[in-house]
Amino acid sequence: MGKHGSFLATRSTAKVARESLERESSAGPRAKEVIIDFTGVDAMTISFADEFLGKFYAAVAAGDVAVSAVLLQGLNEETFETMQVCLDRRELMAATVDSEGIRLIAAPEHLDETYRQAVALRRFRAGELSERLGVTLQNVNNRLKRLVSSGTLKREKSIPSNRGGKEFVYTIPGPWSEGSS
Repeated sequence: MGKHGSFLATRSTAKVARESLERESSAGPRAKEVIIDFTGVDAMTISFADEFLGKFYAAVAAGDVAVSAVLLQGLNEETFETMQVCLDRRELMAATVDSEGIRLIAAPEHLDETYRQAVALRRFRAGELSERLGVTLQNVNNRLKRLVSSGTLKREKSIPSNRGGKEFVYTIPGPWSEGSS
């Protein structure tokens, strides 16, 4: 994002950046893990953040943009707060990585706790997370569905070893899961 300047403003600039990101993300035969780097960006307006990331995350959640996961990195205190406001207004959430590790922005507390436990496990099935959180499997499945649709977790079909039905394995995506906690 630094290529767009150190102060990001205007919806028209954000629209161009978002459309470019959507084209790059959707190019190719399969969904990609996307890292959006804000290194070099000192500040941005809420209108820029809404047009760029608010609309991008809404498209990801709706399945209109084929990405398997999205991560924000390089956010400073100012840009983090702007993201928080933007995502809160749209009732969306995002994953970010910094010196403290991987965490969610704008997530309700129950999803934030679920994500922290998911990060600790790295790769897991819903039952494992259910036990760890002490909540029902149905509750965990509902939480995981929201985390997957927000692009913060990946879900892959798994072949159940001893029973029928669908089973999934969830993972913290790609390179950003390494070395964080």
